[in-house]
Amino acid sequence: MTVQLNEAQAAAVGEFTQDLLVTAGAGTGKTGVLTNKYLRLLEERRAEVNQIVAITFTKKAAAEMQSRIEAMV
Repeated sequence: MTVQLNEAQAAAVGEFTQDLLVTAGAGTGKTGVLTNKYLRLLEERRAEVNQIVAITFTKKAAAEMQSRIEAMV
């Protein structure tokens, strides 16, 4: 599963100089940004699985993020 990112989203995924907080309205691509960021951190060996914290506000969003990451790995 690949997700097309817009310019701002791609910039967030590519940012490694600081922690990242993603806030936006419903349907704006937050989950896509977070899953791509998670995978990029792992692929570039910038972090191990146990060093990444991804927090969502609902169980549904957490389940969606988990299923996307599993599909991409």
